[in-house]
Amino acid sequence: MGIWSFTVAASRLPVAMAPLAFVFLARETTGGYALGAMMAAAYTTAEAVGAPLLGIRLRSRSFRREIAAGLLVSAVFFAALALVPDASSPVAVTMAAAAGAAGAAGPGALRAMVADLVPGRHLHSALSWESSLNMSVWAASPALVAASAVHWSATVPFFVAAAATTVGAVCVLLLPEKTGRPEPDSPTRGTARQLASAWRIYLTSAAAMYLLATVELALPALLEQRNEPVGYSGPMLTGFALASILAGLLYGLRTWPGSPELHSTLLLYGTIAAAGAFAVVPVLGAMAGLLAAAGVCQAIVLIARNLSLQQSLPTDLHPVGYSLQYAGSGIGYGASAAVTGLLLTHTQPSGTVLITAAVTLALATATLTGRTRSAVGGPDGVGDDHQLTGKPASQPSNAPGPSSP
Repeated sequence: MGIWSFTVAASRLPVAMAPLAFVFLARETTGGYALGAMMAAAYTTAEAVGAPLLGIRLRSRSFRREIAAGLLVSAVFFAALALVPDASSPVAVTMAAAAGAAGAAGPGALRAMVADLVPGRHLHSALSWESSLNMSVWAASPALVAASAVHWSATVPFFVAAAATTVGAVCVLLLPEKTGRPEPDSPTRGTARQLASAWRIYLTSAAAMYLLATVELALPALLEQRNEPVGYSGPMLTGFALASILAGLLYGLRTWPGSPELHSTLLLYGTIAAAGAFAVVPVLGAMAGLLAAAGVCQAIVLIARNLSLQQSLPTDLHPVGYSLQYAGSGIGYGASAAVTGLLLTHTQPSGTVLITAAVTLALATATLTGRTRSAVGGPDGVGDDHQLTGKPASQPSNAPGPSSP
């Protein structure tokens, strides 16, 4: 688990650094922010498209070889962005997209590999640790990018990203090969239907990130609306991240009543409630407390959705399912960023957060309604009992279960 944890951190750091790094690079080379926004959009869109497409390849190919190759290609394009910072806009946007697409299967594949690294009884704790590790990386990366870009050069974050991605690729080769794959001659009919059956989990992922993006992006403007220093946004987001990390670790210490899918849906409602209250309270201390509460709920949503996917899909589809989930998160975050920018030009920051919370509430209700209908009986009249009890779904005979180390 030690090598796996280091691999996850090294491979996720560039992903967390990239959006802000693009902004600083464009600011240094063009004096504006438009190109940085275009590069960030290209990077996240390419990730969202590439994750499921590359994830499908892992059903019949070597996990280690495919992940390492993708990470190395991504490292090459990160290095190219650092070495040719003044490339023309089309070339820069293309390189950003290539960096995002090449390593897009890595996050989902590494998450799927954990089932081969720990006994089944420890899977809950392992996935909680993975989510907390991701949150730690995301919490640290903005400070790393800002410090290196301001004190040295905007190309430094890309050299760091290239180095971290290369280290991640090397570490992947030190991990055991993923074993939970079907035999080459196993039937693949019904794969799309099986993947589609987890639509509620994908939608929860998109909804959670949709709300998170708006809270992060609108926070400085909301503080300004409250006549508070905009600089408080940094410490408040740090508090949000620390609350998320602590909640993730505590959630993984034990098994909680109810199914993970129910946890993710209910805690998404908790996140919505905290975000809505955060938008309307006028007191800075209360705002910080509500933001931390949203972080606690958000952490459990992110962890519970991973556990839900483990239970909802057969083992051989975990990499593809996690990649689709990762794509959903990226789409949710990217769509929210675009909508938030538009709303902030037409409404007050508090109104922007409330509108986003209302949209997220509608998405959460759709997942809860779909879950209830599935429990009563799907199109074929078969109840989805494993979602209610929290017990894993039955594996098809050709799909081996997770192995223990």
